[in-house]
Amino acid sequence: MTGQERERAARGGRLRRILEALAGLAVLTAVVVWLSGGCGERIPPGEVAAPAADAPVRAVPVALEVGSAVEWTSGAVESARRTAVASRILARIEEVTVTAGSEVQEGDLLVRLDARDLEAGVREVEEALRGARAALDLATREHARISRLVREGVETAQRLDRVEAELRQARAEVDRLAESLDEARTALSFAGIRSSVSGRVVDRLAEPGDTAVPGSPLLRIYDPSLLRVEAPVRESLAVHLAVGDTLAVRIPSLEAELEGVIDEIVPFAEPGARTLLVKVRLPARQGLYAGLFARVAVPAGEQQRLLIPVAAVERVGQVDFVTVLPEEGPRQRRVVTLGPPAEDGRVEVLSGLAAGERVAVPEGAS
Repeated sequence: MTGQERERAARGGRLRRILEALAGLAVLTAVVVWLSGGCGERIPPGEVAAPAADAPVRAVPVALEVGSAVEWTSGAVESARRTAVASRILARIEEVTVTAGSEVQEGDLLVRLDARDLEAGVREVEEALRGARAALDLATREHARISRLVREGVETAQRLDRVEAELRQARAEVDRLAESLDEARTALSFAGIRSSVSGRVVDRLAEPGDTAVPGSPLLRIYDPSLLRVEAPVRESLAVHLAVGDTLAVRIPSLEAELEGVIDEIVPFAEPGARTLLVKVRLPARQGLYAGLFARVAVPAGEQQRLLIPVAAVERVGQVDFVTVLPEEGPRQRRVVTLGPPAEDGRVEVLSGLAAGERVAVPEGAS
C-alpha cells in the first residue's frame, strides 16, 4: 500500500468514529427528552372537576356556628387522701402483711416489728411498780401507827412529819412507775403498725429484715373513693373558674368521659408556666386508679366553627375530600382539613371551605 492509500484509510477511520459518536449523542438526547415527558401532552395546573357521581346527592350548606370554646389541659388522677405509713420506733421488721394493690381497712395490721426489747421493758417496769406499791402499803401502815401513837402522846410530832414525808414519796414513786408502765405498753403497741385509714396500698417500701426508722415511710396508702384530677390551668382561664364548677374530664386509658366538680383551686401561679393548679373531684368508677393520665376541658370563651355532615367527607389514605356543588359549573373535588367531630353527626372544618358553600351528601345519609 502506497503512502497516499494509507492516508486515505486513516481519514476514513476518523470520519467513521466521529459519525458513531454523533449517533450515540442523538440517541442519548432522545432518551432524556422522553423520560422528562417532553414528548407528552402537558396538563395545565388548576382545579380538576370531579366526575359526576352515579348515586343521587343533596346539597348541604357549610354552617357557620358560634359555640363555646374549651381548652384541654393534661393532668393526673390523684387521691385527695394519701397516707404514708411509718414507724414511731427504731426496730427490725419481722413481717409486712400487705403488698402493693392490697385493700386495707382502718385498724388492719400492716407491719409487725421485733418487740422483744419492748416486752422486756414492760416486764421490768411492772416488777418495779409492784415493789413500789408494796413500799407504799408499808408506808401507809407506818403512818397510821405513828399517828395513833402521837395521839396517845407516845410519839413526837417530828416523827409523824418524817413518816408523812415517806408516805408522800412512796405515793409519788407509784405514780411515776404507773406512768412509765403506760409509756412502755404504748411503745410495745407501736411494734404492730396498723392502718389509720381504709384504702389501697400503692407502694411497699420495706421488707422483713429491714430496720424501721421513725419517720421513714414503709407503705403508702390512698383512698380510692376520693379520686380527683390535678391539672395546671392557664392563669387567664383559671381566674374565671370557681369551686363547685363542673368540668368535662377524659380518661384516655378507659376511653371514658366523666363530669368532675372543682374541689380546690390552689391560689398560687407558677412563675414560669403562669398556671394555677386546679383539682377536680371525680365520680366513682370501676377501673379508675390513682396515677392515670387525664385531660380536663376548661371553658375558653366562644369561637366560630364551620360544620359539615360527616357523610360529606371522603377519606383517601390520609387525605380528606369533599365534593363542592357550586351555583354554576361542574362539581369540584376539594381537599379539607378537619377538626374534632361534633355530637350531632357533624365535623368541624379547619380549612378548605367557606361559610355558605354547598357540599354533596349522599341521599339517605344523615
